[in-house]
Amino acid sequence: MEDEIARRVAELDAESTDVAEEAQHTLISLGPRVLESLIAAALTLNPFGQLCAIEVFTALADPRPADVLIGMLSSESATVRQWAAEALAELGVRRAVPRLRQAYNAFLRSGEAPDESEGEGLRWALTELGARETVLPPRSAALRDPGGEPIDLWPVEHLPEVIRDLADHGQAVLSFQIWELTPDGGRRHAGGPGIDWAVDRDRPWPETVVSCRDWALLAAEAVDVASDRVVTVSWIDATDLRVDGLPEAVIPRKTLAPPHRAFSSGGGSPAPVVSNGRASMS
Repeated sequence: MEDEIARRVAELDAESTDVAEEAQHTLISLGPRVLESLIAAALTLNPFGQLCAIEVFTALADPRPADVLIGMLSSESATVRQWAAEALAELGVRRAVPRLRQAYNAFLRSGEAPDESEGEGLRWALTELGARETVLPPRSAALRDPGGEPIDLWPVEHLPEVIRDLADHGQAVLSFQIWELTPDGGRRHAGGPGIDWAVDRDRPWPETVVSCRDWALLAAEAVDVASDRVVTVSWIDATDLRVDGLPEAVIPRKTLAPPHRAFSSGGGSPAPVVSNGRASMS
């Protein structure tokens, strides 16, 4: 068995992503016995192999890979950094918060747009671990789909009101995603806003909030309002654009699934209907 585990761990580094993904699924099926070898090798793998390793770590729900995941926050791959952050949150590794803060500060200094996947993932991780507070106004909270817990979902007909309410409370809406309810109780991604808008960090924050609100409302006008559609919304507070601007400690509030796999329940291959697994590495 040790030889089998070593072979499968080595295959995570294969040039073929199909081979790596097959090795990933095999390692998951073998259970916690694979962790010692995988932990030892994880940081030496290529980026795709590291993503597969992260999938194994989260599927096995074992905290032992915490130090390796923290090390991955320094990866040259933004996708690896994002997935490692989300895995640390899923595993409840609170001691990772200082390194997550450093990673988010580095993301801000990079000049990347705040709605980039890495930024979304790092903010989500900090929120889940109690190091960031999401501002959700009472009216927006009341409009949520009661069947969406623990994910914040809104019926599409409430989207314009939610956008306005968030702006009224000083929140800048970055984007939204439409989801179609499926007969089996799942949700299928049905599109985004159709247009993109940028956050100008040089403008006063109130102007940024108004600009994002107006663009989001314009995009919302094109959304098909149907009873089988719900929406997720991404927004930020002014503190989310400040280096070292996150509060020291707040009470955690579960708000969203990891950005890359909303409505996910575990490891596996990505599919059009979002159920199991992370999105493919781009």
